[in-house]
This record gives sequence, structure tokens and C-alpha cells, in this order.
Amino acid sequence: MKLNRLILVLASFVFLTASSWGDGARRFLDLKDLSGGGASGEVSIEPFQSRMPRLRTVGVTVYGLKPGSVYSVWYANDKGQRSPAGVDTNHFSTDAGGKGRYVTSVYEDDLDDWQYMDVMLHPDGNPKNTGGMTPALRGDLVYGTHS
Repeated sequence: MKLNRLILVLASFVFLTASSWGDGARRFLDLKDLSGGGASGEVSIEPFQSRMPRLRTVGVTVYGLKPGSVYSVWYANDKGQRSPAGVDTNHFSTDAGGKGRYVTSVYEDDLDDWQYMDVMLHPDGNPKNTGGMTPALRGDLVYGTHS
């Protein structure tokens, strides 16, 4: 009887440990230029900390965008729906060389709701003006991630 219980406990431990192995993997996503200007970028998605296993840090690094401009980061789907990536803010500015960086946190379950990550240009420099934003970069959250 004790042996059966021990086997059950060990089997449970192995199952729980194995199911969490992939949970801590760092993933990357390439951002492709949508404007034809040769810009590019990468998104890194990695565990935030061990005490919050479903929370991820999302870092967006871009190159070759319009220098000194304001961009915002969005989760998007095929239906044209978007949600801001970030809690307080979802925008950043590029430097004189067209490079920029944006970092936020998100729960893995929220990422599962979206297919793409978009970086949008705000030509007027106002990130609150979403009506005039234009697509700059896009990455595929479903099929475009790699380790």
C-alpha cells in the first residue's frame, strides 16, 4: 500500500515538473517591415520571475525606423482589432539613428488571445492620436516565435 502511494506521489511530481519545463523558455519574434523602408526588429518574451510563472516580460527592440519619431506597440488579430501592449503606456521614441526600445509585462494567457504584435508610427508625434497612426513593423505571435 505504501509502495503504491509512493509511486503515485513520484508520478505526480514527474508530471508536474515536466509540464512546467517549457513554461520558462525564452522566446523571440522577428518584426518585419510593413512600410517598405528596410526597418526591422525583434521581440523577446521571457519569464518575469519564478513566483509568477505565467507573467512574461516583453522587450521590443527596433532598428531603421524614422529617427526621432513616436511609435506605439499593439497586440492585433486578423479581424483588425488591436489592444495596447502595456498597462500605463505603450509608446516609445526612436533615437537619431532610428533605434528604439520598449519593455512591458503581460500574462501568457493575454498573449494567447492575439496573433500579431504591431509597431505603429504616430506621424504627428502624439501617441494618443490613434486615428492617424500607420503600420511600421509586424511580428507573428503564433507562428513567428523561436527559441
